[in-house]
Amino acid sequence: MSERNTYPTHDHETDGWSRMRPLTLQEGVTAQSLIYAALREALMSGYFRPGEEISLRKAAHVLGTSVTPVREALRQLQSDGALEVFGGNRVLRVPIPTEAELTDIRDIRVNLEGFAAAQAVNQDIPPQMRLITNAYDLMQRASDSGDVDMYLENNWRFHSLIYHAAGRPVLLSLIEAMWVRVGPLIRLAVTKPLHFDRSMDSHRWALDALRAGNADALRAAIVRDITDAANDLQQTVHGWKTPQSHTA
Repeated sequence: MSERNTYPTHDHETDGWSRMRPLTLQEGVTAQSLIYAALREALMSGYFRPGEEISLRKAAHVLGTSVTPVREALRQLQSDGALEVFGGNRVLRVPIPTEAELTDIRDIRVNLEGFAAAQAVNQDIPPQMRLITNAYDLMQRASDSGDVDMYLENNWRFHSLIYHAAGRPVLLSLIEAMWVRVGPLIRLAVTKPLHFDRSMDSHRWALDALRAGNADALRAAIVRDITDAANDLQQTVHGWKTPQSHTA
């Protein structure tokens, strides 16, 4: 028996499937790998909330595929820790973290992402700068208009472009593994008062540091962004009810 949090969902909230579109099959690429990549990207981009159920048949319907490759993709995401089985009916859902797990995630992200950001400064990244700046501009537009979906998509894009610029593929894969877990959590953090303002301050400092080639300042900006979001999440999690779970 283990104790897990329950995130209070609301009827007016749009589920993650409304943000997804049917897949276009590609020659030489299996349906399973396309489904896995699409769902993984959706989780990193914050399409789904913690506690949101992931229906096999609904996924197949929305993505326009058969059930079998969806089932295999979901199993892979479950083995990644991106999904979990919950309750006596063994419902598949986005995990709901405990406060201890949030602290763990924060500490891992601070070290991995801070290091990756500093490494990016040592690379020749003019081509990425245009894309990074574009992601920042779209985040600012989303922040000004309160468009959570646009903000979350470009938040992941902004961070991933910086880390990709570090040229450390193993490090990037570890960071992505954490973002599969943290993407849904950031959707909760943005609902906290002033989160957009604090986050955009950190992103602006990160962009300025990247342009100036200041590794220490870039690392500090990324660490502040992660820490501020973690603090907002800790306040949210603290208010969740914690019933007994039937999972072992």
